[in-house]
Amino acid sequence: MTSFDSNNDDRFANIFIDEFGNSHTDLSKNGTFSHFIYTAVVIDSKDYDKAKKIREDICHVFRLGPNIKSSNIKEKQFDKRVNILKYLVENLDFTINSLIVDKSAITSEGLKNKKVFYKYFESLFVAKYNQKFTRYHIWSDSIGTDFRSELNNYIQTNAIQRDLFYPDRFFELTDDISGEKLVQVADFISGCVGKIFCASHAHEKARELFQVIQPRTSVEYFPFDSTPIIYSLDHNQTIDSEIRKINLQSISEHLNSKNTSREKHLLLNYLRLQNEINPSRLTPTHELSNYIEQFVSGFSVEKLRTLIRDLRFEGIFIISHSGKPGYKLANSYNDIREHFNHFLKYVVPMLNKVKIINDSLSSYSFNKINPIEKDETLKRLRELLMALP
Repeated sequence: MTSFDSNNDDRFANIFIDEFGNSHTDLSKNGTFSHFIYTAVVIDSKDYDKAKKIREDICHVFRLGPNIKSSNIKEKQFDKRVNILKYLVENLDFTINSLIVDKSAITSEGLKNKKVFYKYFESLFVAKYNQKFTRYHIWSDSIGTDFRSELNNYIQTNAIQRDLFYPDRFFELTDDISGEKLVQVADFISGCVGKIFCASHAHEKARELFQVIQPRTSVEYFPFDSTPIIYSLDHNQTIDSEIRKINLQSISEHLNSKNTSREKHLLLNYLRLQNEINPSRLTPTHELSNYIEQFVSGFSVEKLRTLIRDLRFEGIFIISHSGKPGYKLANSYNDIREHFNHFLKYVVPMLNKVKIINDSLSSYSFNKINPIEKDETLKRLRELLMALP
């Protein structure tokens, strides 16, 4: 396909899209996906024929039959999944874009309707390619014949900016068996991404998958992740690097220790992976709990908080920010300082309350009752109160 391009950009992107999970927002049911994920595999149109050949080679080399289907690669075949992923990365240049939808954060009644859900999120996902490429062809896996035409028309109208200046922009819903078979590659990659980012269905060895695709993967979250990044004028990269090194070394020692419980092992592994994906993101409490609950029956948010408390006492830098739910690994001095300030907001008011009560007792008893001054068992508390401004 050739055409006039007002931006003199001769790139033509071929984009293949598939999803992981479903639109069900009632998360109380067992087995429900905690997240819905759109994943796109993007290649240069010049590599289209090469990609088709590689898809056929994968089917043959890994004995998959005529088609690649992520759901046919079972949990016990995880190593096979990793090897297929490595084969793709080693033999084809492509990038991966994913949109991770946290379904627990969906409060709109409209988005609880299946058709509205797919219209909204697919158009949101697709629209960004208008800013990335002047020319593209998008093939997206269809979700059923009853809704196919309606969804296609909606995306064409609301997400594809095609006009006189950008005529080479195409979108179509297709079946990955009878239609565009390269959508099977997106199906497989989407399955891998789901095992990394969908907490309720994430694999315990997800980090192995992420390490294969990390350099070519970009991720967006819904709702938009607004975790504040704390900047400092006295930023010291050497100190930041040392903090990361100390924390990761401590985590590695815990993971390699036979004394580390199953729950702690799962939590540390997941936090380490999330840190590699996005070091500034606070992983929501419910996401951590959902992940561990896959492997430990009856695990709860209360048990998670106890687990984090214990790991902090063991020297792991797991931090949280004031007013923001969730946890992350400390990566910098500013992370540590922000975390300490978070605790100060609780500690200082509590100390002030102690001082007020002690002052009242002392005043009304003519100092006959003054626990802070006279009780030696409260010596450490007295020292803390003396440090208050």
